[in-house]
Amino acid sequence: ALLTYTAVTGNDDRNFLGSTRNNLTTYRQTLFALSLLNGSLFSNTVDPRMSRMLAPAPDGQYRGLQPVAGIGALTVNQQPYNFWGYPGIVTTGSPTRYIFDDRSKLPVITYAQLQFIKAEAAYKKGDRGVALEAYVKGINAHFDFVNARNLDNNQAPTQISAAERAAYLASPVVVPTAANLTLSKIMCQKYIAQWGWGHLEQWMDLRRYHYTDADPIAGTQVFPGFAIPSNLYPDNAGKPVYRIRPRYNSEYVWNQASLKIIGGLALDYHTKPLWITEP
Repeated sequence: ALLTYTAVTGNDDRNFLGSTRNNLTTYRQTLFALSLLNGSLFSNTVDPRMSRMLAPAPDGQYRGLQPVAGIGALTVNQQPYNFWGYPGIVTTGSPTRYIFDDRSKLPVITYAQLQFIKAEAAYKKGDRGVALEAYVKGINAHFDFVNARNLDNNQAPTQISAAERAAYLASPVVVPTAANLTLSKIMCQKYIAQWGWGHLEQWMDLRRYHYTDADPIAGTQVFPGFAIPSNLYPDNAGKPVYRIRPRYNSEYVWNQASLKIIGGLALDYHTKPLWITEP
């Protein structure tokens, strides 16, 4: 299911993530997202989707930033471009990339996403054969998705070739045997497939595994390398966020009695785990 934008009459029919609406000018890709694609996680196997989804720095290298940590010691030439592939505001009509174009079709749900959901369920059920089949279908479907989105308005990235795809899928680090498939591989490929648009589902995935849980079978972190920022808001008391606080006017002003029943008046209410994340 895709949302289509004609980009004809101002902001009303332009992609929210597109350059004309200027909503993402100062945003940059994270180091964790980069690690899923640059061979850090899938050892020494650079994902051909990286150059079609992420943006390089002026020096041509791909880098990512740690959330709320700024640019660190990166020089101007090393700082990654924004999602459109530029250092700042973009002139209307300039070529952009992936789902971040004015005319890019944004998904509501994708076949790849559903295949990774199936893979996770089958893995937990113990049906590794079904899990692996769904896992591979999910990766292939997302390759198709990336290529299709970069054609929505003839964006800057080239198409992923059949040879590039085949070489990536031939790596046993990416596609292992059914017996060697891990929950981490499934969830990390799902993260790649949802990057940039599937924010709510991705946040749910992270919360279900308490951000840094280990796979009980493999013993390694489900999302390897994912780290909770150390400089959290004081009211968090060092705990990560699990829910969005209720709306101020309609709830805290007019509905305090109901909030009190559920503990909604506590300063750290937003850190309370959801029932679905509890054992």
